[in-house]
Amino acid sequence: MRTNIVTLIIFSVLLALLSFVTISSIVTVAAFRTTSIRTHRSRAINPLTILSSSSSSSSSSSSSRPDKKKMKTKKKTAADTFLLLEKLDEQIESYEGRLPSKMTAQKKIDENIDTENEMTTNTTITNVSNDDQQHRCGYAGIVGAPNMGKSTLLNSLLKEDLCIATRRPQTTRHAILGVLSSPTKQCCLLDTPGVLQGDGAYQLQANMMEAVKGALTDSDMIVVVTDLFSTPIPDDNVFRRLSETTKPVIVVVNKIDLEGRAKRPDETTIQSKKDDEEEEEEEFEKTYTVVEAVEKWRSLLPNALAIIPLMASVSNNDDSLKASNTTTDEHPGISLLRQILIGCDTNDEHDIPAMVRALGRPIPGMFRNGVKSLTNDDVKQLLPIGPPLYDDDFLSDRSVRFFCSELVREALLESRYLKKELPYCCEVQITDYKEPREDNITRIEATIFVERDGQKAIIIGKNGDVIKQVGIIAREKIERFLDGEKVFLQLRVKINKDWRKREDQLAKFGYSN
Repeated sequence: MRTNIVTLIIFSVLLALLSFVTISSIVTVAAFRTTSIRTHRSRAINPLTILSSSSSSSSSSSSSRPDKKKMKTKKKTAADTFLLLEKLDEQIESYEGRLPSKMTAQKKIDENIDTENEMTTNTTITNVSNDDQQHRCGYAGIVGAPNMGKSTLLNSLLKEDLCIATRRPQTTRHAILGVLSSPTKQCCLLDTPGVLQGDGAYQLQANMMEAVKGALTDSDMIVVVTDLFSTPIPDDNVFRRLSETTKPVIVVVNKIDLEGRAKRPDETTIQSKKDDEEEEEEEFEKTYTVVEAVEKWRSLLPNALAIIPLMASVSNNDDSLKASNTTTDEHPGISLLRQILIGCDTNDEHDIPAMVRALGRPIPGMFRNGVKSLTNDDVKQLLPIGPPLYDDDFLSDRSVRFFCSELVREALLESRYLKKELPYCCEVQITDYKEPREDNITRIEATIFVERDGQKAIIIGKNGDVIKQVGIIAREKIERFLDGEKVFLQLRVKINKDWRKREDQLAKFGYSN
């Protein structure tokens, strides 16, 4: 029994000894392996080792360290940096998980480059050339007094009858987006309501003025539209913002076809106006020639990039088209303005100086003081660099329903049966729009909202004659807008009391700020 116990004790001691020896061996191997890995990494990525191995200094221990004083005074060049990185790449041994080196794929730096300043200069030149080739995109706000032809100008630039335009002022109530696109530029044009003095007579006009102010704030450049008579901006605050802005400004003198047809008042007429106490005095001095209009607006906005006389709407009988020897149905000023906004070519057909010459004899004041004509470089950077916001074939962010309602409102404004002020009390809303099916007819139901019972009776007319005539005109306009599709239009008239003064109803009709 004692023998068995002694044997068991001896066996346990031997087993413990064997375990201790095994553990010690494992720790020693691990420590050695860790030391080897650290030594390998230090030797592979330490740039001081490379510098000491490539130098021809003495074999003393102190010579392996570079002189700190010399390192501070010596200016590294791009070539030195490249050489250091290349030697590092050669000495670092490959290991599992290491990314492949890009050194062999890079183009070696020219040996003639001695300083980093030259590299900076070359980079700057490259960036400038890239900026000229980058796509540009921005907003251009179209502003002016009522009835200046802003909507007609937008339609002419887009070559589409997008916005309604009538002879009556304040036809436009919303800020309407129209997009012009080219391979290198995209200009988002904002047609705004006519600028009123102050905030208007009721809440609708106040909201319309907010749309104008918002366009001035958001736009990257501004197109000011006036007429041959140099009708000014009615609101002093808006005009002050235009005169003080640092954004590019282009002035368009529209309706130049009135030159020669509008008679200048003689001294007798002027004197009779002064003597007539009931006659309201004119708020501004009119101009009657293009030269006078350009000269006046150059004095009002001396920093304007250009003042372009044009006709937003032309006919085949216009003498100005014959004089300019143009074969298109648009005034050369429209072509010039479109080229300024989205021009990308520099050939004879789209060259800015050539298009300026197409306007005819140059007028003093068309361009800034000391500038004889615009160049292609003058208009390249009017819009900021950025990708296009919309597709190339995009025209507007408004829906078909919106434009159909606008066309009904245009028919109300043009109706000869309605009184002068009555259409301004009307708002149109499309209540149902059905796409054509088997019969190929688009079915539209629209509601005309008025403020009073008497207004409803006038719009309906005796036996419904007035509403019927408005429906015929509106249907024809909508069919042209829908590229010839047949349309069935049903109109209703409802009363919405004082809707122009109520914020909740304005929000319902899309006039909220």
